[in-house]
Amino acid sequence: MNGSSDGVGHMRHRARRNFLKQAGQSAIWASCLGMCAGQPVAAASKIPRRVVVMDWPLTEMLLALGVVPVGVSAPDWYRRTIVDPPLPSDVVNIGLLYSPNYEVLEELAPDLMIITPGHAPARPLLERLAPTLTLGRYARSAQPYDALRAETTEMARVVGRSNVGDGLLERTDSVVGGVRARMELHPELLRRPVVLAELIDDRYLRVYGAGSLLDTMMSKIGVTNAVNQGRGQPAWSTGSDGVAVVSMQRLFDSSQATLLLLGDIRSSQRMSLRRSVIWQALPSMISRRVTVLPVIAPNGGLVSMQRFVLAIERALTDIAGGRGGLG
Repeated sequence: MNGSSDGVGHMRHRARRNFLKQAGQSAIWASCLGMCAGQPVAAASKIPRRVVVMDWPLTEMLLALGVVPVGVSAPDWYRRTIVDPPLPSDVVNIGLLYSPNYEVLEELAPDLMIITPGHAPARPLLERLAPTLTLGRYARSAQPYDALRAETTEMARVVGRSNVGDGLLERTDSVVGGVRARMELHPELLRRPVVLAELIDDRYLRVYGAGSLLDTMMSKIGVTNAVNQGRGQPAWSTGSDGVAVVSMQRLFDSSQATLLLLGDIRSSQRMSLRRSVIWQALPSMISRRVTVLPVIAPNGGLVSMQRFVLAIERALTDIAGGRGGLG
């Protein structure tokens, strides 16, 4: 009994000592990340080496800067919804997005945790373990692409990868500019407006209009979004984030549009669409002006946006060449 009691006491003493040490580090980093925002990291010793991320698009951002996190919320979901850059298999699962495992976090001993505004209620607890940096506001920004670029630069500064961040911005500009230039050489690719949507089921779609990050990227490569202008029809009503859930019948209002479906379509969904009278009657289906894009996160980072514009170019080229359809 005494040995067991001594062991418990030792564990409590070690946890208390670690807590005080981490609390001191948190205060230092809170000063650096908060009061000194916009200042370069002064010393290499202050660059975080053990980073935990509680958001999948922000995990993408960190990986694109060449930093592998020690822990991520539900990493398998990152691999399904973000895909690229790949997440190494040895990154630790810290639990659900908004319900992290605090024992795992303490064991990982991070020196920085990157969270979103949605984690605000948990921030006081998280700050006891490690300094925290809140990013991810770009998804709700009035100018989401500009805000994404600014947050990429901020993250790069904090993790000591400013040069890598600058290169990522330049590479994205090059990819986007290259896609636009190539498509302008083939005006037939830009002749029709596009409806960009995710399939919810055989009756409803999630569409992306003005205010969404993907709509911004479409405009940058010269693609007209039918959700915004409607060709004689009023613009579709979307939320503040530029996204709306609409019935399949709504597509008849944009009969001349090309339909691009974002993400993987399960075999069961394909079977439902084949049985759907409405789906089979859509002008885009009849004319084979429909195709499926790869899995790309709608609020992903700059790598996702590069993949998105390249996927749009490939899809419109395939449709123009008579290779449309769901396969």
